[in-house]
Amino acid sequence: MMNRRNFMQAAAGTAFSAAVGAQFLSFPQNAQAASDFAVRPKIALLGRLPDAEAIAKMKEIGIEGMEISGSVTLEEAKAARKMAEAQGFCFHSMMGGGSIERLEVAAEIGADAVLVVPGRVSGVKMPEPWEFKIEFDEKTNRLISVVEGDNTPYADYIRLHNEQMESARKKVEALIPKAQELGITLGLENVWNNMWVHPAFAANFIKSFGTKTVQAYFDCGNNMKYYPRSQDWFDHLKGQIIRVHIKDFLMNPDGRGGKFARVMEGSVDWLAVRQKMIETGFSTWITVELQGCPLTHEEQADRMTRILDGRPLA
Repeated sequence: MMNRRNFMQAAAGTAFSAAVGAQFLSFPQNAQAASDFAVRPKIALLGRLPDAEAIAKMKEIGIEGMEISGSVTLEEAKAARKMAEAQGFCFHSMMGGGSIERLEVAAEIGADAVLVVPGRVSGVKMPEPWEFKIEFDEKTNRLISVVEGDNTPYADYIRLHNEQMESARKKVEALIPKAQELGITLGLENVWNNMWVHPAFAANFIKSFGTKTVQAYFDCGNNMKYYPRSQDWFDHLKGQIIRVHIKDFLMNPDGRGGKFARVMEGSVDWLAVRQKMIETGFSTWITVELQGCPLTHEEQADRMTRILDGRPLA
């Protein structure tokens, strides 16, 4: 029997045998729109602060920047930025941007975006990922129901989600003035935190802040658990995605659950994702996040390039 993954691979293989690479990627018909949308995202790795030698090696294989994780002092950030800029390299973003101190470090290192996970729900009964059928109030962003039919079993989840949502709002709002002062965009992400599990729901929350300072940091693999069509998030979050994590997730044959996989070896439809990047004008940075699925720097660079080119894994 052909499962979802095999079907996608077979379909992709058939398509790719008919033409080559980016010929499959269609740009908007309007000439001006095509010009605006054709900007190619830059590719980056995720990790702790590198030294000058590591930067030089990344540059050699086409890596243009990094997203920084881990603890960094202001002094370390200042020195790292000077070293990177001397080689034409960029630290485009930082993880863990949920504090004023981290925003200051991000600005010092030259980043103009941070990743923020503003809330989490756990410890209560909740639907299985494939059971979610979200209904929410567009004005307040509060959950109304999470499954079809009787929602009584999930009353605690709905209540806790709404409480965490309000807490998340206050946390983000407290960061906005400093982020605007520093020229930093707050990229909100759902990292298996059981919140905003549907793209329309996530988009509504981000829009509710009414400022370009609050955007989405979209992870192609994380959201497969809840909603196994990564490409659809680009439509819902159109114009709101500031960064993209390149991560893969292999769905089980029945489409329910799965596990993280090496990039381009899971169930993410990368051709569809790339097409949506083009259609929605995403053109900043894509960053590999391995999530325990190792690839060398060369392999990471190659696979991100293949995704942007619309080419399959050889």
